[in-house]
Amino acid sequence: MNNMVKKLLTLNQLEFGNDHVSMERFDLTELIKGVLVSTSLMADQKGAQIQFVQTEPVYVWGDEFKVEEVVTNYVSNALNHVDYEKKIEVKIQKRQELVRVSVFNTGDPIPEEDLDKIWIKFYKVDKARTRAYGGSGIGLSIVKAIMDAHHEDCGVANVEGGVEFWFTMQTVERPEER
Repeated sequence: MNNMVKKLLTLNQLEFGNDHVSMERFDLTELIKGVLVSTSLMADQKGAQIQFVQTEPVYVWGDEFKVEEVVTNYVSNALNHVDYEKKIEVKIQKRQELVRVSVFNTGDPIPEEDLDKIWIKFYKVDKARTRAYGGSGIGLSIVKAIMDAHHEDCGVANVEGGVEFWFTMQTVERPEER
């Protein structure tokens, strides 16, 4: 309950612009590696294999702590919904001035009619609103609010074998570029 209240307060601050986004240059590769280390116990418990092959630094422009929350949410969701081969793949793809981060997990697709609704506060695909998969229906609303505060995009797609969540960030090759 305490965790849900904290998430609601965070979301409220983001939605009403009361939470300051501290823009800085940081290494997205290291941030993702840190999240994966912190979620490794949960991955082991689920019998999931997480693959992240990026080794070179990828510098982006944004609020490192808020982006860490986005990555943590995506990886946690992937772990909660991973099934079948129990594989999770985290990727960074450079696209000119943008970097696209994606988190894929094997498992059942999200019903098409729910894809655009999952970003709504308290919306859960599980109509029974059980906690079988964990979560409160707030995490993806926070992701959306954080990415909106960064003026960046985020999304989800059903892909072959599972589901892929993604977000974009502005790249920064050298500090003087920003």
